[in-house]
Parts: sequence; C-alpha cells; structure tokens
Amino acid sequence: MRFDAVAFDLDGTLYPTSALYLRALPSMLAKARRLAAFNGARQRIRDMGISDESYRRDPPADGKALRALEARLAAGPMGMDPKEAEDYIARSFYGYVEELFARIRPFRGCASALDALAEKGMRLAVLSDLPTDRKLELLGLSGRFEAALCSSDSGFLKPASEPFIMLSERLGLGPERILYVGNSVRMDALGARGAGMKSALVSRRHRPEADFTFWDWSRLVEYALL
Repeated sequence: MRFDAVAFDLDGTLYPTSALYLRALPSMLAKARRLAAFNGARQRIRDMGISDESYRRDPPADGKALRALEARLAAGPMGMDPKEAEDYIARSFYGYVEELFARIRPFRGCASALDALAEKGMRLAVLSDLPTDRKLELLGLSGRFEAALCSSDSGFLKPASEPFIMLSERLGLGPERILYVGNSVRMDALGARGAGMKSALVSRRHRPEADFTFWDWSRLVEYALL
C-alpha cells in the first residue's frame, strides 16, 4: 500500500455540515455579531500562520495560548474584555456541542469505510481545527482513531503546515505515507500538500487541487488501499 495512515478533517468531512447549520441557525442568528468576530479572529490567526514572520518565529505555545490570542483579537468587536471574550467563546462556540450533535449522523458509508480501512491494517487519525473528542463520541465514531488532534495545539490553524507536521510526528510517519481527507480546498487539500501529504476531498465534483475526489466512501477505501 502507498499509505500507512489515513487522517481526516472532522467538520464537513465525517458528517454533512448542512445538518449542523440547520440545527445551529436560530442560535447563530442570535449571536451573529459575536460569531463574525470569532470567525474574524480565527481568520487573522490563519493568515498570520502563513505570512507573518514574527508570528511564525514565536507562535502560541499550545492550544490554550492560541485560544487566549483568539479571544484578544475578538474581544473588541464583541464588545467585551479579553477574559469575558474567552469565556464566551469557550461556552458558546467550543462548548456548544451536545445540543447540536444530538441527532447528527456521519455521511452514509463513512463508518463502514473506516472499519474497512482498519481491517486492512490502515492506521486512522483525525486532525481538526476545533476540539474533536466529544464530537466523535456523539457521532458514534469514537474509538476508531489512533489519534484525534486539534490544530491549535500546534500553535497554528490549517492551512499552515505545522498542524499536519504535528499529525505526522504523532503517528511517527513521514508525511508522504499519510493520506489526508477533508472538504476544503484551501484548508485541507492545499494545507496537506504544503506539508508533503497526499490529499482526498469529499466533493460531488472533481477538484484538481486534490489528489483524489470522492463522494462514495467505498471509492476512498479503494484509493487508499491501492
């Protein structure tokens, strides 16, 4: 086999985000201004991780430090001080999982594909920009992955190469031995390529930026096991 491991993004990759958006819409409308501030802060961190040399020389030490930076960037637009913003983000965006995921299910064929890969000896992992453990549990997918990592623990967010390098180091594999599966061209396909990994995208149409595109999960199994 050309790969020793298959790693996955989580949101929009293991389950359809349309289901999440439908459930989250009423709450997100009520929090629209603060959600925009939160997303704006994360985009600034993504951009700094790619092009800001001072940030790259001295990034946040871990996920806790990155979340503190995120709160400082979001605080003004949220109309809060940084500690208030950090508490609000933890409660309203990171911790708002139980209600949203109670009825969300993985993509059809996803669980059986994971089992088929594991049965053939493929190592499985998750790398997401958001916390993974409780989501995987609520999706019924916990216990299937050797590692479930959050990008922010590297001090960076995708598409910076550091989260992918962290994944490679955790698995003890060269990046060329890992296939990374996601749903975003920029975050996942190009991010993985920048770290030396091959990529696959969950998409109904061909995306030339990825090495492989699929919608039927059985096709991913076939590709990964070639």
